[in-house]
Amino acid sequence: MSVIVRNDFGAVAVNKDAIERMIIEDLLGMSGAVLLCNKKGKLIKEKPTPLIDPDYYDAVEVSEKKGHFTVKIYVIINEGYRIADVANDVFRKIEQDFDMLKLDRPESIKFKIRGLKSDEIEKRSIDVVRNNG
Repeated sequence: MSVIVRNDFGAVAVNKDAIERMIIEDLLGMSGAVLLCNKKGKLIKEKPTPLIDPDYYDAVEVSEKKGHFTVKIYVIINEGYRIADVANDVFRKIEQDFDMLKLDRPESIKFKIRGLKSDEIEKRSIDVVRNNG
């Protein structure tokens, strides 16, 4: 739980599950470029739906220690997209989510590509990291 605002009447806090949900919504909006997968690279859904399925939470990990966040995202990239461009777009969206909540940006964001999808999924293990520390 992260405290956002504290005043005479109390504090407003955000649960890490709410942050994960915001990130999942951002990633589902990029369904042309990325598909969510679990840590092992297994595709969560072939055709993403606009509704948040609980299985999507396997694709995003947000952890907090002493007010410092780290975010890990597991995806499969569709053919025809540049990894660097997609990663920068994801990093920007996550940072905007944290800025909107008035939280410090995550200390590190790890974008873990577990495969490339053309006709079939080709297994890969590519990690792109942004450190804001």
